[in-house]
Amino acid sequence: MNVMLVDDKESVVLGIRKHVPWGELGVDRVEIALDGVEALDKYASFPADLVITDIKMPNMNGIELMSRLQTEQRQIRFIVLSGYDEFDYAKQAISLGASEYVLKPVDIKELTTIIEKELSAIRKQLEMEEQRKQFQRKVQVSLPAMRQQYLTEMVLFRDHQPLRLQDKWNFAEIPVKPAHFGLLVFSIDRFAEISQQPVQEVELTRFIVENIIRDCLVSWGNGVAFYSEWGRHTLLVNYDPGKSEKEVKLQLLQFAEYCRTSIEQNSKITVTVGQSSLCPELKDLPDAYRQACEAIEHMSFFDMNQVIHYEDLSRYRLRGREYPMHAENELMSVVRRGQTELIPQAVDVFFTSLHSSECTPQETRLSCIQLAAVLYRQMLEMDIEGGLSDDFSRTWPGTFEDTSLADLRSRVFELCMASAQQVKLWIQNGTKNITEQVKQYVEEHLLQTITLPAVADHVGVSPNYLSSLFKKETGITFVEFITDRKLAQAKQWLADPHIPIYEVAERLRYHDRRYFREIFKKKTGMTPSGYRDHLLGTVTLDE
Repeated sequence: MNVMLVDDKESVVLGIRKHVPWGELGVDRVEIALDGVEALDKYASFPADLVITDIKMPNMNGIELMSRLQTEQRQIRFIVLSGYDEFDYAKQAISLGASEYVLKPVDIKELTTIIEKELSAIRKQLEMEEQRKQFQRKVQVSLPAMRQQYLTEMVLFRDHQPLRLQDKWNFAEIPVKPAHFGLLVFSIDRFAEISQQPVQEVELTRFIVENIIRDCLVSWGNGVAFYSEWGRHTLLVNYDPGKSEKEVKLQLLQFAEYCRTSIEQNSKITVTVGQSSLCPELKDLPDAYRQACEAIEHMSFFDMNQVIHYEDLSRYRLRGREYPMHAENELMSVVRRGQTELIPQAVDVFFTSLHSSECTPQETRLSCIQLAAVLYRQMLEMDIEGGLSDDFSRTWPGTFEDTSLADLRSRVFELCMASAQQVKLWIQNGTKNITEQVKQYVEEHLLQTITLPAVADHVGVSPNYLSSLFKKETGITFVEFITDRKLAQAKQWLADPHIPIYEVAERLRYHDRRYFREIFKKKTGMTPSGYRDHLLGTVTLDE
């Protein structure tokens, strides 16, 4: 910490330099100047953190000196000394950043107190600046993961604040223009079976698909690819708004087919590709993503390993009366989440929608067959043991043909409830496994920086879902668990008197010792040194 004393009376600056206990205040060097010109010249080679200056001096007074130094990029604090207790001087000094205005003759004890306060404020400011720089560096390091998170949120959830969407897009440095999108979703075929393999094999499959898509992207131009779901890779590209919609749609279909065949030819993996309608605006990405996923989810009307456009689904749906697609999506969503308590309501909504569209009995039967086909495919893809039998798709249509309309509702309810119950059991077993994976990951990386997005990516779920799941399964938050494990490790090291307390904090990535002390005391009721004293019966002085 450096201090500069400026006064045209040499006795004043020499007296202050001599009698103020600079060493006790943590000051490294003190320089003196006899006017503003000399001070400004010395500042070039001696960038002081604190300047204590007189107001009235020859050549350049204190007010002008402060004004000139304010142009420097460094933050400087000022204490003004003056024998003139005039309001205008004080007002000018304060407007230029002086935090203290002291009248002469100066009382050394009073001045020392003021200097100590100013130096403390400077140190705090420097710490905050350093902390901000550290945060900025960490943000840059985590930018790829943050970009993945932002993109996933943008396609899954609607944000009604366009400016915030634009800000996120720019902040994440997404290499695509935020308008005029073509959206493709690549769903890895039989991913439910693949996901049962060791994690290394699953991640290798995902890696292969991602890299082949990125290689293919060169033929199109700018684009960004990311995993929006564990087994689904989403690709956003820009199209030329000057071309016709028909021409762009054809180009995207050809490009999607090129990607699909490249994946098949260069690996043993196949994918089904869903293509949405064109998406002119950033805010409409969730609708486009829903369309592409709907195309994939209705692959029961297609074979796997092909490209499906959302707009081409219409010819496979019922003609005549409108099929309640929204009600089907809601019902399938409830089944996928295993929410058995919501099945009655979701089934009611589906049949109410059929009734409101005035379907004939045959159309109602056909609607239920379509619903059953979607449910069968969903259970098949989830690979849930105890789900729908293999001969279900062959026997189900005949069952509906022989069922009266009065019993049809009960049949659908029983089918959906049985499926949701199986999913619920599957989820419960799966979430416990995920929680155990998280705990193991934390134990293995305890001495490293652990972030929620990194762990979520490791176990293959979204950060928000993992946060909610972990709290539900363990009763504590993800951050609390990490803190508890770190403090447990800290206790083991504190039992060894040869390991300094500051080293214990550093090993656990607590670079701020005061924060480590506070969180340790909050959790254990004792400071780290107090805990060591309690264990060893000694008095520790290194905290």
